[in-house]
Amino acid sequence: MKITEVPNTNSERLVALSQFLLGRADNVNTKREISQTAFINLAKSLGVVITADTLGELVSRPPLSNLMEPFQPNSGVIRFKGNTEAAPNMSVDQARNVVDKNAKAAMRRGMNK
Repeated sequence: MKITEVPNTNSERLVALSQFLLGRADNVNTKREISQTAFINLAKSLGVVITADTLGELVSRPPLSNLMEPFQPNSGVIRFKGNTEAAPNMSVDQARNVVDKNAKAAMRRGMNK
C-alpha cells in the first residue's frame, strides 16, 4: 500500500479496519466478531476517536452498517455480517502450524524481548 492510499476520513479508516478484521477472521477460521473494547482501541490507534456511546450510532449508518450486524450495547461484542461458527475442531498439525507461524512473526517484530 502506498502512503497516498491511506484512508483519510474516520469512516474510511473504520471501514478499512473492519475489512482487515473480517479478512483476519476468515484467515484463521474464527467467528466474525471482536470485543467492543478491542475495536475501540484499534480505532484509536488509527487516529479515530470513538466511544462506546458513539459506536452504536456509527454502526447503524452506512458504510459500517454494510459490514457489521446491528450493535447490541449490552453484549460488549461487535459482530460482522456473515458471522458463522468457527470450525469445531482443529487438528494437532494445524494448531502447531498456527502457533509456529505466530511465534515466527512475533520474533520478526521484536516481541521476544
